[in-house]
Amino acid sequence: MPTTKGEVEKWSLAYYILKQWVDLGFHFYFSTTVSGLKSLPKNKTLIFAPNHQNALMDALAILSVKTWQPVFLARADIFKKPLLSKMLTFIKIMPVYRMRDGYENLQRNDEIFNKTIDVLRNQNGLVILPEGNHGDLKRLRPLKKGIARIALQAFEADSSLDIMIVPVGLDYDHYSRVGSKLHVRFGEAFSVKPFMNVYKENPAKAYNMLISHLEKGIKAEMIDIEEEKYYSVYEVLINSFANGIVEERGLPKNHSTVVDMQQDIIKGINHLRDNSNDDFLLLAADALEYRLLLSRRGITPGFFPLGLLHKVGLFPLALALLVTLPLFIASFINIIVPVAVAKLISNKFEDKQFISSVRFVIGLVLSLLMLIIQTIAFALFTMSLLYSAIYIVGFIASFYIFFVWKRWARIFGQRVNIIGHGLKGSNRMNRLAELHASLHSQLMVILNNS
Repeated sequence: MPTTKGEVEKWSLAYYILKQWVDLGFHFYFSTTVSGLKSLPKNKTLIFAPNHQNALMDALAILSVKTWQPVFLARADIFKKPLLSKMLTFIKIMPVYRMRDGYENLQRNDEIFNKTIDVLRNQNGLVILPEGNHGDLKRLRPLKKGIARIALQAFEADSSLDIMIVPVGLDYDHYSRVGSKLHVRFGEAFSVKPFMNVYKENPAKAYNMLISHLEKGIKAEMIDIEEEKYYSVYEVLINSFANGIVEERGLPKNHSTVVDMQQDIIKGINHLRDNSNDDFLLLAADALEYRLLLSRRGITPGFFPLGLLHKVGLFPLALALLVTLPLFIASFINIIVPVAVAKLISNKFEDKQFISSVRFVIGLVLSLLMLIIQTIAFALFTMSLLYSAIYIVGFIASFYIFFVWKRWARIFGQRVNIIGHGLKGSNRMNRLAELHASLHSQLMVILNNS
């Protein structure tokens, strides 16, 4: 079991076994789709550079896309405790020391750099989150120069390495809710070799050039709302209308296509802002009013307005939820320890971007522990291997039943809420409908003209 940096690049059977459980849990937590993976260069030395919005889950998103054992770089302060350091090294994370970690520690980066060369030579795949830390907005923050230094210095140390950097875009439709959608988009890889001539004469200039090129690559693969003052305008528009426009145009209704549409909407609004500021301000005013009316009625963007099928299907959905309620309760009782403990601990974190990471890690560990304990107890009670095997399947299925039931209950609640407000005959609901129709028309014009 490699727990020292000297072995971090080596293939590990224990890591492989653990990865199966982690991948199973991750794909359950996030409904993940991937694009661009098959276009990655073959037999090349690759450094992956994803945007960073959701703490540990961003690293696991890259890890989960295929059967591989890439190595990650992370800030050194999380390696302070010896046991935690061994655990992090086992899961193939290496520290990078910064000035804030103490000037005396900076020389330890030489050891890390040498080990990075070993990782690159083995073509394991090196993952660096170039923003340095995570943020809670769908926007690419300024990139740190560390990735440029590592890539160019590694090529200088061993020019036989054909090092290529792969921009990666990660998009979550919700950062912490189980069952939310995640799309991982691998962009076009580019070689660091063309930057070497500049690097030999002016390393700082080469770093800036590479970072600028990488920044454009990552932005092309993610949702990037650069506008700060009107961020909420962009957010409510892409969340409220992208899915519907995809459906209207007869496009494949998957997360990848929705991300493409959201990017088109953002580009269109940017074009309107730059070329007709008055029209942009009118659109912004309507969008902010629309957002306010949705918020005051507890309506999630994207649910309004309800289609005829959703209205007609409300009673069958209510009946299905009622019939399966005992199964939901039984499932919850079966998995109450990992679910309740994970939620209780995660709620203590002020940084909301850590919620899914904490819930996932604690839930993953406790679910495995409780599966072992409860299966042994069940086996001793029944004295039957067959029934015990069935119980294992039932335990795992309990997670699926619990969270799927919760998701449909949330959808049902949203639809009932909308219908309830509509039955009241509120003028504000009429205004909400007017705004929706107006914004939809404006967006269609924007998309057609951009």
